[in-house]
Amino acid sequence: MKINLLLFFAFFLCACNGQKVPQSESAKKFIAKLQAMNFDELKHQLKADTAELNQLIKTATFETQLTSHISPGQKSKAEKPVAEFSINTDTEKIAQLFNDYCKQLFFNQDFSEDSQTEFEFESRYNLTENNHILEQKDSLFKPYISNIAIGEKAYYFNGKIIPKKQIGLKRVDSIETDISLKMPLEFEKFKFSKSAKNFVFQDENIIVKRVKSNVAELKIPSILYSNIIGYQAFNTQNIRMNTSAFSSNPILEIKAGVKNGLNDLFDIFTRILQEGDEKKAKEVLNNINQNHLDARTDMVEFKNFVTGLAQNKEQSQAMGDIDLYNKIAEVGRKVIEPAHQFVILEFPDDIKTIEIFVATKYRDLKNNKMVKFINHRLDRKFFDTANPNIVYTAFTAGEGHKYGISNQKGDKIIEARYEQLQQLSNTYFLINEKLFWLNVNDKKMVSLKQFQGFDQTLKPGYDVFEKTVGDRTAYGVVLNREKVILPFEYSRFEKYDKFIIAHKYTGEDELYDLNLKKLPNKGIKQITAIDEFVASDLKYPKLFVAEDGNNKKALVNEDIQILTPFKYEFIDPFFEISGYYIAGTRTADGSNYFYGIIDNTGKEVVPFLFCNIDDEPDKNRKFRFCLKDKYQSMDFKLFLKKYGH
Repeated sequence: MKINLLLFFAFFLCACNGQKVPQSESAKKFIAKLQAMNFDELKHQLKADTAELNQLIKTATFETQLTSHISPGQKSKAEKPVAEFSINTDTEKIAQLFNDYCKQLFFNQDFSEDSQTEFEFESRYNLTENNHILEQKDSLFKPYISNIAIGEKAYYFNGKIIPKKQIGLKRVDSIETDISLKMPLEFEKFKFSKSAKNFVFQDENIIVKRVKSNVAELKIPSILYSNIIGYQAFNTQNIRMNTSAFSSNPILEIKAGVKNGLNDLFDIFTRILQEGDEKKAKEVLNNINQNHLDARTDMVEFKNFVTGLAQNKEQSQAMGDIDLYNKIAEVGRKVIEPAHQFVILEFPDDIKTIEIFVATKYRDLKNNKMVKFINHRLDRKFFDTANPNIVYTAFTAGEGHKYGISNQKGDKIIEARYEQLQQLSNTYFLINEKLFWLNVNDKKMVSLKQFQGFDQTLKPGYDVFEKTVGDRTAYGVVLNREKVILPFEYSRFEKYDKFIIAHKYTGEDELYDLNLKKLPNKGIKQITAIDEFVASDLKYPKLFVAEDGNNKKALVNEDIQILTPFKYEFIDPFFEISGYYIAGTRTADGSNYFYGIIDNTGKEVVPFLFCNIDDEPDKNRKFRFCLKDKYQSMDFKLFLKKYGH
């Protein structure tokens, strides 16, 4: 914006000094055409052009934004102040998390017949393999996520590059990207009261649209907004508060250069119409330049588009807010820009003053990454890598969005005719909450009325389906959608590398090999993976905790070898220590537990004489335990050396 002002002043000085702006060939031809007219013809033409420009200038007040979906929360009286906003000074830790973010970055593809292909990027840096959130990583890096920029450089499928314009409904399996993060190192803050209407910070004008009760609405220049890193407020008792909710949407508006071009051209035409001397009037035409002509041409095109939207309200409403917004942005890209952001801030209590924190110094983090496809909307990928079946959308006037299915080449298998189409696997779909199988060869959807849902495929042809039995949902295994292999009396199935666990509603588990041959249970009544209920980024070995009919636990490996006797009350993993597990036995009177530690082989490496052993480190990252009713902390290796066998 500062650069634009300098250019404006430079232009102004040149004009004052009588210097002419260099003309393009098309501008010269336009001027020559007007100068060739006689004076009456010229004025007649410019009267019509001025009337058109007047309409275009009115259209140039156009402004639109997505409606905020922030739901006002219940106010609560703020009684305890929060800490003043600060930034994390451990820049190396943030840089490490940025690298983790990039390593775990994936994308999902949005398939639409009507609009440009879009990709949704998401990182699993803060998730375990079982989709548990890693709280520490999540809380440390979450404030930086919105500032990460992902630049798409090239698109590939099976190693072959696909130009973006040719993607359409074609599948992409990897995208070459440049990933960057401007990490704030220093910042300034500015404060304003709820009665303020607008104010200037760093030469940018911030408009306070409204402050009512505990909600503030601001219009902030995008150039300033991009550097804002925090918001806080004070209530009437001067207690500092963090935001309880936040919403921001870019405001699409006509570019300042386009507005200026229209106004300049209008002024030129007006001066000519007011001039009585033909020679002087035609000299004024020489002030017209290519920018004026482009502004006029591009605004005529955009005005026609906006007029079409107004005339076809039914189609506009059927598109929905987001699609309509994107359509306006796409069609109007020559004349509109998101010059401002509409920001809504909600705080717990009534607002007296607001503080905004703006970064002034950054450290630039960059990474180049070949990002792979993964459908992170489900726990598992449901695309067949070689022959994926893909849900796509198409818009039909008067009908709205409909869904169909295509293959990775973009060929349609099922035309877009369904209002609801949810993909459960490569060949199973829900249509209006009913289960269907996709017959690819015959290009048709086959109703599976006998089932309510699809769960997973255990091996080709052997699928786990869901249906209602009595008053509950039950799961069974069916071959080729017809022959029942395992009856519908299970609560869930879990497939591992070497066997399958079938959990029955009776509370007993059955074990099957990968060919669905039943295995001896070896006294096991129930069995779960050692890390099934743990949110940790540790890579745990493939071990299981089994329980017998007496509710006693034992450690089991993936070959279903029982590594310990069934004698423990519990066997739990550590969150940050690999290869060791906390186990417990009953005290003599049965009122409490003795804690000890076993290793991957089931060997007891620490005797069972502790009153507690914590599965997480203390605040100093030390191993914490209780011995003889006294809590202590030390390095885990030191603990093993001191108390281990």
